[in-house]
Amino acid sequence: MFHFSRRTLWIIIYVTIPLIFILNQLGGEPDADSAEADPQRWSLDEVDFEQTSNRWQVDLPQAEQIRLSVVQPQAPAEMLATGDSSGLSLSRQGGQFVVTVVNPARLQLLETSVDFLVDWLPDSDERRIVVSGSLNDEWLAALEPLNGPLRGEALPGEVRAAAAVSRLTAPPMGSDEQLAFLIWVDVLEQRLGGYQPDVRWDHRAVRSQVLFNQTLAPSLFEPVTEDELEPVLSAYQNAAAQRQRRADQIHRYLLTTAVYELPLDFLLRQPERLAQVDLAAVNQQRQQSMESR
Repeated sequence: MFHFSRRTLWIIIYVTIPLIFILNQLGGEPDADSAEADPQRWSLDEVDFEQTSNRWQVDLPQAEQIRLSVVQPQAPAEMLATGDSSGLSLSRQGGQFVVTVVNPARLQLLETSVDFLVDWLPDSDERRIVVSGSLNDEWLAALEPLNGPLRGEALPGEVRAAAAVSRLTAPPMGSDEQLAFLIWVDVLEQRLGGYQPDVRWDHRAVRSQVLFNQTLAPSLFEPVTEDELEPVLSAYQNAAAQRQRRADQIHRYLLTTAVYELPLDFLLRQPERLAQVDLAAVNQQRQQSMESR
């Protein structure tokens, strides 16, 4: 008879459960003419983000999965290797450690997830819980152990800055300047197009950074023109106008809202916020980037 440690059992659970769910969805051999089923989607105009104390939640009627995230400053000392097939993901965002578990919508699996997190995560005075799916009182009650003491050990030390030749620091998330900065970075990336740039975002710190694999020459910081701005801003506006979103996208919006403690409707009002962005605002971010680089 095999004897597994508790840690090994958790890994088995979080690798096999999503695979079982995927296989169940596949069923038999698909017909050659059958199209791939579209994922479930909900309208951003109909979802209702809610916050109760330290819990952020959104009900997605008839969702096939439930997503649970825990946000806190301390990371666990024992880090688990996760893969694409795992229902467990780990990240750092906004100066916080974030763990997310995704399971088929079964109460027993949610309770297993909570049991795992209580055993694995270190205790913290500051903890935010984010949950999305087809929710009811019984499901929400199953989250209550996460408000008690957690039993894991904390990882010591600070997060090291990511290596980069050049970097730009974004305005605070939720500020009026943030969208204008995003658009300016897109314009800058287009200006770098002939140089095969490697442009990466690092969201681990309280303020995000844009990382470049090359020196940013002064000529790149010439004023943005209307011709440069129009296609970039239009792309953002067109994307924001598409109000149908998948469950994972909606959960990510809610998670971002919780991490940065934004107003509940902040990300849902993207079209209105984009309407306030103009050439002057983008050039202001360009100027500030040039002065602070």
